[in-house]
Amino acid sequence: MAMTLEEFWQTENGQQLQVDMAGLSQAEQATMLDQLQLASDKGDLSLDFNTDNMFLDSQIAEEKREEAEAYQTEQAKAVEAGDWDKAEELASKAEYAMEEVKDHGGDVADAEILQAQHDQMDLDNADYHQEIADENADTAAAYAAEGDLDTASIYADSAADAADTAADFGAAADQGGTYADQTVDTSSTFDATATIDTSASTIDTSASTIDTSSSYSSIDTTTTE
Repeated sequence: MAMTLEEFWQTENGQQLQVDMAGLSQAEQATMLDQLQLASDKGDLSLDFNTDNMFLDSQIAEEKREEAEAYQTEQAKAVEAGDWDKAEELASKAEYAMEEVKDHGGDVADAEILQAQHDQMDLDNADYHQEIADENADTAAAYAAEGDLDTASIYADSAADAADTAADFGAAADQGGTYADQTVDTSSTFDATATIDTSASTIDTSASTIDTSSSYSSIDTTTTE
């Protein structure tokens, strides 16, 4: 015999379900209530209605939601550190966890999954431009070691530009904390430039002075007489 949701709560199954649901998040409780209401509207809710699978799905969805939150928080930390490759991996794991939440009837918006996909694209671009920056920095150091300051300066500037581009793409993917409060500061603490190390080479400073201690763009091409 079909019954309303209010009538179902008065049954033994309904009362036990309310106890079991108390351990779920508010979002998952809302999901189960929606599912029960839908069953009632369809006339499927009865004294013998089996809620075991529904409850199991909600538990799995809750577990995957927590995983997604954890991955997103770690993603934000990786972005702050400029570790684009790690951040991209975490964004991928967050997306998969959110897909699992959705598959088990949990409350996750398609926009949240889409954002995780966009994060991965941004982080892939960040990693690509960082590799260019590193290669140009190495080339600048090599030319500086040979005393070719003009060419070294060109590559150092290119390295700095590529690093800035990488940082811009990476900063767009700081989506850790879509579910939870985000306490990681990703606003402007990351230094996108990297040091050009010329310590392994000897440069005749009687003809020129090169300071490569601070960043890609720090080559001093002034000359001394």
